[in-house]
Parts: sequence; C-alpha cells; structure tokens
Amino acid sequence: MTTERYTRFQPCYVLRDNDIPCIIWGEDAVAYYGVPTVVFTFYILVPDIDKAANILIQRGWHLEDNARSKFGNDPLSSAHRRLMPPIDMTENIRIQPSRGPPPPPSKLPPGPTMTILLPAPEWHFTFPSVFEGFFPPLPALLDALIDRLLDNDPLANEIWSHLATLIAYLYSYVPALKEKSFAEYLKYEHRQYHYDTLSGMGTATFPFVRHQRKVRDALRDGNHLLCDCSANQDDESLFTAKVEERVRALNASSFSPEEYEIGKLRQEEYEPDCSD
Repeated sequence: MTTERYTRFQPCYVLRDNDIPCIIWGEDAVAYYGVPTVVFTFYILVPDIDKAANILIQRGWHLEDNARSKFGNDPLSSAHRRLMPPIDMTENIRIQPSRGPPPPPSKLPPGPTMTILLPAPEWHFTFPSVFEGFFPPLPALLDALIDRLLDNDPLANEIWSHLATLIAYLYSYVPALKEKSFAEYLKYEHRQYHYDTLSGMGTATFPFVRHQRKVRDALRDGNHLLCDCSANQDDESLFTAKVEERVRALNASSFSPEEYEIGKLRQEEYEPDCSD
C-alpha cells in the first residue's frame, strides 16, 4: 500500500496499487498544464467504473447517490460512480473556526474530496500499453475533450458548455496550443478544429460546435481538405468578435469624456457641504 496518504490524489494511488489504470481528468488535468483554475470534484478516467469503485469501497470510500453529480456546474447524466473518501480522511482536513484575519492560502495539495469515476471509453481515452503517472498527455487530453464535445448535440447535452470551457482554457493558457504545428500531434480529424480555433472563431458557441461536428465528419469521410480556416470570416455566427464589439459599444456611456467631467462638476456644486 502506498505511503502517499491523505492527499487529493489518494484514489489514484489506491487504484494503481490494485493494478487499475487511471487518469486524472477535469479541472485537475487542465491545471496540470498551467491553467489557473479552481478544483472541486476529483474526476478520474478508468477502464471499468464498477471494478474501480469496488476497490475504493474496500478501502473505505462510500458510494453516493449519482443524482447530485455534476461535471463542472452542469448535471452529469452519463455513466459514472460518485464516491466520498473515508471519514477519517475528511476529519483530518476540517477547518477549525478562528478569530482574526484568515490564514494565507495553503501551499499543500488539496485534501481528499468527492471522487467521480468516469468510463474511459465513453470519454474517448485509450490507455497506452505502458504508461506511468496519472496525468494525460496533452494531445490525448485535447483529442478526448474535442471528441466528447462534438459527439453530443449542444441543445441536448448539459455538459457541453463545461467541455467547451475546458478546451478554451487550454488554448488560452498553454503556449504549445498557440502554435499551428501542434496539429501534427492531434488526431487527423481534429486538426481543422485546431486551425479554426487559431483563426479567431468564437469557440464556446452552439454554431461553432455544430460547424466543427460537420467538419470532423467530413474529414472522417475524406470530403474535406485541411486549411487555415474552414469558414468565411464574415460569418458572424462563427466569428463573434465583431458582434461583441457592437454589444460593448451599445453598453458604453453615451456621454463624451468632456461631458462626463462637466456633469461631475455640476453635481458637486449642488451637493451640501457637511464638513461643518
């Protein structure tokens, strides 16, 4: 049994000690690549969620009602197992009330928390024959998230927005993804997604997801040639920057800077002097 006790990653050590492959997923996975995101629920990909859950239950984890499970802030209705850590673990990390200012943020890893096991096949992740560590390679992480996003209709799938957000975070904070050449590490059918993201398309939208699904299917069928951008840049349903600029302009103050300053002076003239 591992000596790495009472850490957030404890379920992974337990599973590995029992020869169960596992990969850290969700916010923890993108944070590993430099995304400054907060982590809450601990998500793990495993080949068989029931087998993995039974191992954790034998080590003191408790199976919980799946009805309250979420992926990010969205309800998680697909296959998963929701478990809470052993009570003795959670007791060791309770925060005691104290007076005065709050303490500085801890530099220690977060303690044990709710763990959700996800089936790796449904999340398009294939475990390599030889793999050490708990974090997915960046290309495999991005490929899996893109496939999961495009396999579901945004109008029918509650978690699409969180998937789109995780992908957008990676593109915002991981330097390697700002390079066009990174496409070579992705599945062929996802390379246009990469090029289109770099072209400036608004990615976390219904039109973008629907467009990318059509492009991916066309690549699979051999009916699309890769290019720098797969859509007309005048299409404002996909290139949303101009729309956002117009919205900001409509919400901007109707007064010029000079008029604003004159208004402030006049207001001060009529305000009573309460200094006496």
